[in-house]
Amino acid sequence: MRPSYRSDIDGLRAIAVLLVVAFHAFPQSVRGGFVGVDVFFVISGFLITSIICQAQRGDGFSFGTFYARRINRIFPALALVLISCAIAGWFLLFPVDYRDAGKSIGFGAAFLSNLALLRDAGYFETAAELNPLLHLWSLGVEEQFYLLWPPLLLLAWRWTHGPLLAALVVLIASFAANVALTPGHALAAFYLPVTRFWELMVGCLLAIAANAGPGRDIASIAALDALRAVFDRHEAAIRAACAWLGLLLLAAGAVLISSDRGFPGWWAALPVGGAALLIFAGPSPVVNRRLLGHRAMVYVGLISYPLYLWHWPLLAAIRIVRFGEEPPPLMKAIAILVAFALAHVTWRVIEPPFRARPSRAKTATAFAAVAAAGLAGVFIYAAGGFPSRFGPDLQAITRDFRAEAETAYRNGVCFQSARPGFAAECEDDAPADARRVVLWGDSHAAHLYPGLRALQRASGDFRISQYTAGLCPPIFGYVTERSPHCAAINAGVRERLRELRPDTLIMAAQRWRDPGAPDTEALMRATLADLRSFGIRRIVVIGRVPSWRTPPRRVLAQALRARAAGWSAQPIPQRDRTHLESDWADDNARLRALFEAEGAHFVSPTPSFCNGDGCLLSVPGTAGEPTVFDGDHLTVAGSVYFMRERAQGIFGR
Repeated sequence: MRPSYRSDIDGLRAIAVLLVVAFHAFPQSVRGGFVGVDVFFVISGFLITSIICQAQRGDGFSFGTFYARRINRIFPALALVLISCAIAGWFLLFPVDYRDAGKSIGFGAAFLSNLALLRDAGYFETAAELNPLLHLWSLGVEEQFYLLWPPLLLLAWRWTHGPLLAALVVLIASFAANVALTPGHALAAFYLPVTRFWELMVGCLLAIAANAGPGRDIASIAALDALRAVFDRHEAAIRAACAWLGLLLLAAGAVLISSDRGFPGWWAALPVGGAALLIFAGPSPVVNRRLLGHRAMVYVGLISYPLYLWHWPLLAAIRIVRFGEEPPPLMKAIAILVAFALAHVTWRVIEPPFRARPSRAKTATAFAAVAAAGLAGVFIYAAGGFPSRFGPDLQAITRDFRAEAETAYRNGVCFQSARPGFAAECEDDAPADARRVVLWGDSHAAHLYPGLRALQRASGDFRISQYTAGLCPPIFGYVTERSPHCAAINAGVRERLRELRPDTLIMAAQRWRDPGAPDTEALMRATLADLRSFGIRRIVVIGRVPSWRTPPRRVLAQALRARAAGWSAQPIPQRDRTHLESDWADDNARLRALFEAEGAHFVSPTPSFCNGDGCLLSVPGTAGEPTVFDGDHLTVAGSVYFMRERAQGIFGR
C-alpha cells in the first residue's frame, strides 16, 4: 500500500512548508505564503489515491491497514505538539487564553479544528496570531478527506471509469461551492471541507489517471488516443514545460495572492494548478530533478510535517510573551530555527518507532496519546483555564470580559452580524412620554449600550432603540466586499428613523472610511442630510476610543504577575502610552472637523480616557477592571464609566 517513492514530491513538500513558515513569520513580506497549504492538499490527494489504486491492483485495499498507517504517520508528532502546548500554556497563558487553548487542543485532537474555527469565528475572537493551534485547521480538512474519499473511491471502483467520474464530480461540485461561497462567505469557503476537497481531488485525478489500471485509468479512454500519441512523441518536452509552468504558477500564487484577494475562490487555481503540473511532470525534468530533488529540499520535505506542526506554536508563543506585539525579525528567525530543530528530532526520534515495523500495539499507543491530549484539552476548557493558578487580584483582571461584554451588547439580537431587521426588544416602549434615544452603528456603537442603559436606569427619562451591526458604520448606502449585508441593514434602520424621529440619535463606528468602499465622505454627508430631513433634533457622533496594540488586561496581568513573583517593585500602572496604537487620535480630529461642519455634535472619548500620562488601562473606581477587553471594545465597566463622564456632552443637558 505504498506508492513508488519520488524525491521531487518531497521537494514540493519543502516548497509548501517553507512558504507557510515564511508567511507566518513575515506576513507583510510573504503575503501569499499561505498557498503552501493548497500545495499540501494536492500532494495528499495524489499520494492517498495512489495508495488506494495500487492496493486495489494488488491484493486489495484494506481499510484497517490504511487507517493504521495514517495513525502511525500522523498521530505521534501531533500528540507531542498538543501535549507540549498544554504544558507550555500552563506557564504562559492567563486563564481565558488557556481555556481557549484547551478548546483548540480538544478540537485539534478530534481533527475538527477547521469546523471549530468557523463556528467560533466572530467579531470579537482572539487575534489569530495568539492562537497556538490555529494551523491545525488544514489537518482537519485532510483527515475529513481521508474518512470520506476512500469509501467513495472503492464504491466507484465497481464501474468502468467509475473512479475518474467520481473524482471529477467531487472536484466540480467542490470547486463550484468554493467559487459561490468565497465572495460573500469567505471564512466558510476557507475552512469548510466541501469547498476545499476540489484541491485534493486534483491530486486524486492525477493518481487515478496514472495508477488506476486497465479500464479505469486515462489510458482506457479511446477518445484520448490522438492526444496520447502526441504526448508519447513529445513526452520529455511536455513534461519539462509542465514543470517550468508549474513552478511559475506557484511563484505567481505566492506573489499575487494575499489575504484580501477573496481566497480561495478562483485564486486558489494558481497554487493548485502549479502543484498538479509539477506532480504530473514526474521526476525526470530538470526542475524536478535538480531543484525539487536536491538533497536539501528533500530533507526539508521529509521533516515538513513536524515542521508544520511546531513552527506556529513557537511563533504564537513569542507573540504571547510580547503581549501580542509583533516580535523583531531576529526573534522570529530564532523561533524558526528552533522549529527546525524540534522537527528534526521529531522526525528522527518520535516518528520512526511507529512507522517502522508497525503493529497494533504501536497504532493503539499513537491513537491513545492523541486521545489523551484531546481529553486534557477538554479538561482545561471545562476548568476555565485553571484560574486558581493565580491570586485573586490577577483572577479578577484576567476573567472573561469579552463574554460579559457580548451579553451586555445584546450580541446576536440588537448587535447583529448579517441579518437585516431587529427584534422588538431592541426598542423600549415605556414610558410612553419619555424622549427617544437611538443608538446606531457598528460594534463601537454596540459597546456604548451598557453605559447608555446604566444612564437610563438612573434617570428613567428616556427610551432606547439599539440598531447595531458588525462592520456596518451608520451610513446609508454603505456596502463593501466584506460587508455586503450593511446596505440592507442600514436601509431598514433608515425606515425606522423616519418613523421614530428620535430626540437624540447617537452614531458611532470604528472605521468610517474603508478602502474597498465607495466615496464614504459623500455618503456620510448625504446620510446627515437625510437625517435632518426626518426632523431628528440632535445628532451626536461618538469618536474612537483609544486603540491598543496590546489589550490592557494583558498589560495589567503581566504587571501583577511580575509584582507577585518579585520580579518588579513598580506599582500596578493605571495608565500607559507604550502599547497604544497611533492613528485613533488623528481620526478623531478629522471626524470632528467633518461632522461639526455638517451640524452634528461630536463627542471625543479622548478626554475621558487620556491625559498627559497616557490612557487608562483600568476603569477608575473598580477593582482594576480594564477599559477595553480587546484592542478597542469597551468592557461593561468601561462603557458605564465613559457614558457617565460624557452624558452632558451627549444629551446637551
